[in-house]
Amino acid sequence: MGRYIVRRLLIAVPTLLALSFLIFTLVSNAPGDPAEELARRLDSRGEVSRQEIAVVRHQIGLDRPFFRQYLHWLGGAVHGNLGRSFVLQTSVRHEIGRRLPATAELALAGFAMIIVLSVPLAVAAAMLHRHWADHFLRLLSLIGASVPSFFLSYILIIVFATKLGLLPVAGRQGLNSVLMPALATAVLPTSVVARLLRSSLLEVFAEDYMRTARSKGLAALPVVLRHGLRNAAVPAVTYLGTVFGSLLEGVVITEVVFAWPGLGQLTVQSITQRDYPMIQGIVLFVGTVFVLTNLLVDLSYRVLDPRVRVEAALELV
Repeated sequence: MGRYIVRRLLIAVPTLLALSFLIFTLVSNAPGDPAEELARRLDSRGEVSRQEIAVVRHQIGLDRPFFRQYLHWLGGAVHGNLGRSFVLQTSVRHEIGRRLPATAELALAGFAMIIVLSVPLAVAAAMLHRHWADHFLRLLSLIGASVPSFFLSYILIIVFATKLGLLPVAGRQGLNSVLMPALATAVLPTSVVARLLRSSLLEVFAEDYMRTARSKGLAALPVVLRHGLRNAAVPAVTYLGTVFGSLLEGVVITEVVFAWPGLGQLTVQSITQRDYPMIQGIVLFVGTVFVLTNLLVDLSYRVLDPRVRVEAALELV
């Protein structure tokens, strides 16, 4: 187990390095001149000369060779310095830290909804296999996976905020305000997880140990929950790992629609305002979250299903 963890960590390091280089390269080649944009923002007149632009370019290091710029940025990122926002004139790390609690709140609420909704749906559909209820639940999950999140967001606003007046339209104003954006975020992943878990449960039901447990006279539901669900969870957990990473980043459309002050809304603002250091910092942070989440998912396989041998996993690395 120790060897497996070390090898996974060793893989994570070059993955993050490759990600950082890709981020820096793409943002550096984005349209527009960052030095000119920053010079115009710093000058109240909005009109700047070539000399002023050259001074700003030198101050932010854009007159250096590309690889020197990258190594300088990477060295700062390793020490937690992600640069300074062109627009807000604050530390990128500080701004990410300020927005992260709002996104984390939305991500955890959405993740909890995914678990609470998908597990009962999957268990019910698997236990009622080929029954009309199974077909109805599968159709429901298909609809949930097909409805765009922005469309669902507006439907929720019209029904629960405008018509019924039960929930606030937008903003972060306590527990009630998180319900609609969390639900809009959770519907699509819930549909996917429910379908994955249902398929895995049907495969597990055919295993000998499940038939043995049922032959002993144990009730079907306790057998499924105690023996079947845990062993069928591996594919769903794999998907949930990627979902949690995207939720933590903040579903951009959902945050914009509900005016949720998280990383997703900050990303949109940074792109429209060409705030390059902020874009680089956010994407690097999100990429790091994805890599670490996938590492935790890999390590959870052995806990969920003892039949999964770490030694076999090592051969695949």
